[in-house]
Amino acid sequence: MDWQEQFEQAAQPIIDQCQVPGVCVGLNQDGKSMYRRGFGYRDKERHWEITPDTVMGVASITKSFTCVAIMQLQEAGKLEVHDPVLAYLPELVTPDQACTERMTIHHFMTHTAGFPLLPTDYLAIKGLPDVDIADENHPIHKQIKKEQQKWVNTPEDFMEVMSHIDYQLLGPPGAQFSYSNDAYTLLGAIIERVSGKTYEQYIIDHILLPAGMANSSFALQELSKYKEVTTIYRLAEKEGGPEVYPDPQWEEGPVVLASGHLNTTVNDMLRYMDIYRTGGLVGEERILSKASVEQMTYPHVRMGYGQYYGYGLFVTPDYYGTTKLEHSGGLKGVASQMVILPERGITAIAIANLAETPIVELLNFAINTQEGRPADAPSVPFGAEQPVAAADLQAYTGTYRVTVDRKLPVTVDSDVLTLGLGGKQLALRPIGDDYFVMKQDIEEQAIRFHRDQSGQVTSLSVGVVRLPKEV
Repeated sequence: MDWQEQFEQAAQPIIDQCQVPGVCVGLNQDGKSMYRRGFGYRDKERHWEITPDTVMGVASITKSFTCVAIMQLQEAGKLEVHDPVLAYLPELVTPDQACTERMTIHHFMTHTAGFPLLPTDYLAIKGLPDVDIADENHPIHKQIKKEQQKWVNTPEDFMEVMSHIDYQLLGPPGAQFSYSNDAYTLLGAIIERVSGKTYEQYIIDHILLPAGMANSSFALQELSKYKEVTTIYRLAEKEGGPEVYPDPQWEEGPVVLASGHLNTTVNDMLRYMDIYRTGGLVGEERILSKASVEQMTYPHVRMGYGQYYGYGLFVTPDYYGTTKLEHSGGLKGVASQMVILPERGITAIAIANLAETPIVELLNFAINTQEGRPADAPSVPFGAEQPVAAADLQAYTGTYRVTVDRKLPVTVDSDVLTLGLGGKQLALRPIGDDYFVMKQDIEEQAIRFHRDQSGQVTSLSVGVVRLPKEV
């Protein structure tokens, strides 16, 4: 059995179990196609098959495009990544203006500005699932007064709304990693002010067109011009079990494009990812200098066990003996994952039309089998368990705040640390240095507790978000 068959044998049961209408996977070796496969449909009701030319959302993979734009502007001498953001966004106000003055473009690109999760998207994106801010009980009303809420149409609106939100920074700039869509929305504003173009037009002119990405755009009204466009799907819990259904309303937010709203195809993305494989080239077209690519792919800040963040990219310096670059994305009707192994010439992308798709695991299956490993080999091999005394586990217990109305409890049950997540109590296996491993779905994931200078546990990193511990 060849690796493609092994991959499909491992992937198909997961796709069926999750009721994913359509997934498309593509892998290139040294810029040449070695695998293309669509599983299912771009439109399940009409039985229209999904293909590598089906236009789909890639959500937060867009962040890498935003960073390419910043690096291009740096190459043009129009900004420097270590410039203070106030030089370009003088209206920006946070709860600690002394920290704001120290924030740089680099901090925004590496998610280290100190922003917690904020409710700005509720006022910036139309079509968010199950969102009704007119509801008096909506959590947004706990952080921003009704009279200060407004629909966000411009970067100026966005910064005005941010200035009225009741929150605290997680710490000084550069102190800690916590994923921030808001920081990337603000990077989009910087690109506009420096380039004199809209963010969308800049990306079209300087990345999409030069890279030959003919089936890629941001504007939803342009979708009708493409031959193949996916329907987006949602998952609802019904009495008879989960049910997948189409949703005609794509998420739309013109001000937040830079944080995650590119629509593209598997084939177009495989062209784009060559930037990181070749040191800046797509075919004979130079998109970035080699030095800029090196700066983007440098492991600037530690974000998890064996994993770092570059500029718009996750970086694993030791992934089975090579460097792994990746990013995932998720919106309503979108699940995406891209992987680049530059030293091995591998570029890979998977996109699905259902947000709940375990897309990271599915693409890992493809990479693993192609490289001769078991399909379910971990993306980050974890160390052996290092037991923690039952009495010492109490230091980690408490409630960790996701948002004002969502919190995660950490408790000890029969001398085992557990995390309440997704309606389940997940056992946490200690592996040292305040890291624990949990298994929520298919693959194990490391989480980390953080301590202050006195040794007290003050926060918890789950995935890419840092959650403060409530006192």
